[in-house]
Amino acid sequence: MRLIDRYILREIGGLFLFGVMLFTTLLMVNHLFYIARLGSDLAVSLRTNFELLVLRVPYLATYSLPFATLFGVLLAFARLSERNEVTALRTSGWSLARVAAPVVFAGVVVMIGALGLGEWIVPAAETRYRVVLTEVSRSPMRQIQINVLFREEVNGFDSVFHAREFNPNEGAMSYVTITQFDQRRAVRVIEAEQARYGPDGWVLHRGVLYLLSPDATVTSTFDQMRVALARSPQQLALPSRDPYEMSIRELRQQMVALRAAGMNVVKYAVSLQAKLALPTSSIFFALLAVPLGLRPHRSGRSIGFGVTVFILIVYWLLMSVTLTLGERGRIGSFWAAWIPNVVVATTAAVLLWRAR
Repeated sequence: MRLIDRYILREIGGLFLFGVMLFTTLLMVNHLFYIARLGSDLAVSLRTNFELLVLRVPYLATYSLPFATLFGVLLAFARLSERNEVTALRTSGWSLARVAAPVVFAGVVVMIGALGLGEWIVPAAETRYRVVLTEVSRSPMRQIQINVLFREEVNGFDSVFHAREFNPNEGAMSYVTITQFDQRRAVRVIEAEQARYGPDGWVLHRGVLYLLSPDATVTSTFDQMRVALARSPQQLALPSRDPYEMSIRELRQQMVALRAAGMNVVKYAVSLQAKLALPTSSIFFALLAVPLGLRPHRSGRSIGFGVTVFILIVYWLLMSVTLTLGERGRIGSFWAAWIPNVVVATTAAVLLWRAR
């Protein structure tokens, strides 16, 4: 990497980190009021309040990373333009595409970081967040829960459970479907009319076991079958996670289990595409910021922040509309998540073409 490329990346880096802190803090404000109200109503300790705030940061950071990319690149190029450094580079033979090359690199790095954050850190943090929040609120569990879906490792298999009805007080589930995976391939499906929790754990009653292989499917029936599910009914009664808080792997497995149970997977398909589209937007925001940053501004940071906020509001509103349409089945799951990125990418291409 050339010295000039590293210089541009250093200009972007500091502003990007400032943008991450800024936008994460702004996103945290609403949640901060919620935690403060919860603490005053339920006398929650300061340590627990702090833990709830920290556990929420990874989820909010997945949204602030693309926004910070736009903010950092826009202000960095505004600075370079004000100091006539971009003009000097173009006069010496650098095309605008070559000047923007380190920007694309930065966008790809942020995209990979956001994907990793959403895939590994966010699911664990959100699970712990919901456990702590449930312990704090101590809200009474509903007598019967409908369409309960959860994931657990059973006998070395990654297993997805679905129950049409779940009564945590009686420790009973009805019409249970268990889909077990080995390296992302479904190898066993268990269907049972009922599952009950007793001294020996969970026991399935009156069901069918399907052993799946590439060559054939073996079917056998049973009256009773013990399943090594470690969680008790009280633990299973914790609030279920939102699809947007799951990893890509978990979403795919949930979709397989839902299809096996004959249920609609549109919401999960939209969430899966959104988990790919939002991190990828970092690249398109970075490219959009280059021509915007080259425009003359009287006050670089204030104007840059205002432009960033305006673009993000438009992007957020557009994404909210398309995701809602996708979840209602009005448009395909792919387009529901990617239309905002297409709009940003098209706008960036037009502005870069005019500024070349």
